[in-house]
Amino acid sequence: MASANSVTILIDDLVTTTHYKVRDQIFDQVFKITPFLDWLMSKGKVREKMLDGSHWEYPVRFDDQNQNTQWFGRGATFSRTEKEHLTRLLFYPRNLGTSIVRYWDDDQKNRGTAKLIAYAEEKVETAKQSLIQQLEEDTLQQNSDSSSIQALDFIISTTPTTGSYGGVTRSTNAYLQNRATDFTGKTTGNDLIDSMRTEYNQNSIYKGNGRRSPDFILTTREIYQDYERICENLRIIQTNKSERATLGFGELAFKGAELFWSPECPSGNMYFLNSDTWEMPYDPQTWMEMTEWKSSVDNLERAAQILCRMQLLCTNLRKNSVIHSITATTS
Repeated sequence: MASANSVTILIDDLVTTTHYKVRDQIFDQVFKITPFLDWLMSKGKVREKMLDGSHWEYPVRFDDQNQNTQWFGRGATFSRTEKEHLTRLLFYPRNLGTSIVRYWDDDQKNRGTAKLIAYAEEKVETAKQSLIQQLEEDTLQQNSDSSSIQALDFIISTTPTTGSYGGVTRSTNAYLQNRATDFTGKTTGNDLIDSMRTEYNQNSIYKGNGRRSPDFILTTREIYQDYERICENLRIIQTNKSERATLGFGELAFKGAELFWSPECPSGNMYFLNSDTWEMPYDPQTWMEMTEWKSSVDNLERAAQILCRMQLLCTNLRKNSVIHSITATTS
């Protein structure tokens, strides 16, 4: 008959094996549960990237590169001026972890083969759901914990001239200032479509690598429903064909950009985002990795952690924007 200690070790190994067996599945499900994370995933923006020491470095162009380009005629001279036009933004990884906790008494109650497998799967599933909840909340609204990842509402700010980004002050550097439009005093019925049109076109002004225009719009359920009702009245409904529509967070579009709502989107906001400017790098050496099992000193619990090391960032803030302080009529 197996001893209590051997059962504990067996369950240690089984839960660990179960985790690594379904790790890729967990990875996919964590990032396909909300429109924003699924959008990043589908665009190939959630990807491994080795750290540059303790951080990730991103070169950012803040001035025109054609500084000596000119029309010329016979005898003309060309300028040799070299202006500084590149800087580097530094982003530090943030660590996310969740514990798998087992009680000795539960271990003893799950000794049968079928029970052991179900017990291991349940522990891994609980950890997965915990990761999903934390990421859904903290990628859209900034967590006050200084150890937390940068969130959408921090990166695309309603006050884009305050604070710093990537270690550089925003107030004196226009290239770090996203567009922010105050909707105060306006109504969705009269002004929302015009404001969205202006926002979309303004974001398309700036040059840079990749696409010029936004391809993803995220807002709250209430604002989404106002937009949907306006479109129905005007009979101009556009729908997107994305698989994200099956998540239940909408299937509308605006000028070809997918439009979704999220329960975690900051109240009163509508974000216009360009996928070619976003990235969620993660450390390949610490990605959904599981620690060894540890026993508590004064009780019979055993615990292990699943660890992730990542960050959320945007490399061209001026191609992204937010309309804020929108008061929806839908409840």
